[in-house]
Amino acid sequence: MSAGWSVLRNVLLWSAALCVGASAQATWHEDHEAGVKAAKELHFADADALLTKAVEQERRLGEVNPNLARSLLELADVQRTEGKYGEAQSNYDQALQIFEKQFGPDSVEVAEALDHGAELAKTLGDFPRAEPMLLRALSIRQKKVPPDDSALAQLQNDLGELYTRSGAPEKAEPLLRAALETRQQKVGAESKETAETLEALGNLLRRMGREAEAEPLFRQSVSLYGKTLGGEHPDYANALESLALFYSNRRQYDLAEPLLQRVLEIREKVLGAEHHDVAAALDNLALVKLSTRRFAEAAPLYQRAVSIWEKILGLESADLSPDLNNLAICLQYAHRFPEAEATFRQALALDEKALGAEHPDVASDLQNLGTFYFAANRTKDALPALERALAIRTKVLGNDAVETIETMRGYAMALGVVHRDLEAQVWQRKIKEWEKTHVR
Repeated sequence: MSAGWSVLRNVLLWSAALCVGASAQATWHEDHEAGVKAAKELHFADADALLTKAVEQERRLGEVNPNLARSLLELADVQRTEGKYGEAQSNYDQALQIFEKQFGPDSVEVAEALDHGAELAKTLGDFPRAEPMLLRALSIRQKKVPPDDSALAQLQNDLGELYTRSGAPEKAEPLLRAALETRQQKVGAESKETAETLEALGNLLRRMGREAEAEPLFRQSVSLYGKTLGGEHPDYANALESLALFYSNRRQYDLAEPLLQRVLEIREKVLGAEHHDVAAALDNLALVKLSTRRFAEAAPLYQRAVSIWEKILGLESADLSPDLNNLAICLQYAHRFPEAEATFRQALALDEKALGAEHPDVASDLQNLGTFYFAANRTKDALPALERALAIRTKVLGNDAVETIETMRGYAMALGVVHRDLEAQVWQRKIKEWEKTHVR
């Protein structure tokens, strides 16, 4: 073989390799962009498949690859929306690691990955994990961009939402106000970004008891989402839910219920019948029906919600207990007493196993069970449940807690019914002493 042919062959091989690389790059770009487009159009299953294909394509070119990280980040966002939380967490972590290796720990790419990953932690209620991620991302952005940058406003919004939900309104309000000002000026007063912060600020003000300020913000948010994203989008449903919960908390159930029904319809259509957010919508709608004493309508909603939560959280999760207690109350008032008793006891067993025998939630479960027995004229069964609830609440909450006095009243009444009058009188005197200083 001549030296000339050897050189030519190497050139041809190198050219072929470049062509293959360019072809692979084009394929990745097509799949990635198609996946992003499908996600925007709410076709999440298609988006998941396309972005997974893009990830697989780029992974062949190496693990430290910014295109791979970009697809992992987009895929994780889709999976978070789908409720595939474990897969989303893994992909967020991989994207973050790649960006750190490729661009350094203080890059804007790292800040973006941290923000997206923190949203998953917020979705799961893991605020201790989300806060340092958002603070680190915010610190990076503040060093890299001007104070009115739109990416910085996103972080301020997300951190403000976290502080609202974790009970730190004094930290939340300045962040949300700054985000709103930037978004109105830089992105537009009628943008979906502005709608997001209006909703977040409304939720904060509602929790702070500033209802007159909160209501117009909720209404603006719903209107802007409707204009920018349409009436079938999950973010529109979220804004409707915030407005509905505002009305529900004010006991304006006639205004809340149709909004919550619409939220449920949107989520079922877009996210599927067994999604996390569908279960939350079922809970909210069921609570309105329970609060308006429509127990027969509330019960099947709670039953369906419990079924979804069991699949998401597991059969032994203590987080099932609130729904189980509410379901049991509905069954009780619907005169389905054996089912009600079994459901109250299920809630109690879950909390005892997960939280311990002397947790306040266990006392609440015992209070509910004892009240059920008393209402069913099973006073002898009610007494041990109420006595144990009283012992826990006295020990954990103290003699003067409203919850302790609530249990004390029920226990004293039950003692009276079984003619243990001297014991009943002791508790009644304690209640009267409490009332002298607490009841006006």
